[in-house]
Amino acid sequence: MERISKSKLFRGLVLAVVVAISGLALAACGASHEEKEGLAEGEIVELGPLQYNVLFTRPLNVNDIEDAEYLVGKPAPGPDQMYVGVFVHVHNDSDEAQQIPEQFEIETTTGRKYVNIPSKSIYALQPGATVEPKDNIPQVDSTAQVGPIGASMLLYLIDRESAEQRPVQLIIEGEDGPATFDLDL
Repeated sequence: MERISKSKLFRGLVLAVVVAISGLALAACGASHEEKEGLAEGEIVELGPLQYNVLFTRPLNVNDIEDAEYLVGKPAPGPDQMYVGVFVHVHNDSDEAQQIPEQFEIETTTGRKYVNIPSKSIYALQPGATVEPKDNIPQVDSTAQVGPIGASMLLYLIDRESAEQRPVQLIIEGEDGPATFDLDL
């Protein structure tokens, strides 16, 4: 009878544990996300037939050439203020047109709230917009969709102090909602 060495046995056990953990992780990726609070950027949440994915959040600078198209027509912020872009992808999974909310709030841990401000940027997510059946915002091949982030932007003007009151959360109202995303500022 062949004797199995301890190192082979240990490697076999480690491999079995890695395979089991990988299987659980893959199963979790395919499951629908029932949690609607404290979601991380990159997670998808379903609010009725609409699926929201906050892909990216970052401060925007009116003096930066890279940010110019995000801040079209916006004046320089006050000395204690900053612009923040929250980049979102929305998918309508239904066979009927759906409307996204008229406003999106962000809130700090101290309860300070900000509402998205109007934007003329070609990257802007237009609050109250209609998402056609089985379609997306941004639409396929639009500037926002093929742009560097691949999402539409919600624009905020916030106090710099508020950016430090983490987590700063985006609140999305909707059917089965609201949902909250922790923004990575």
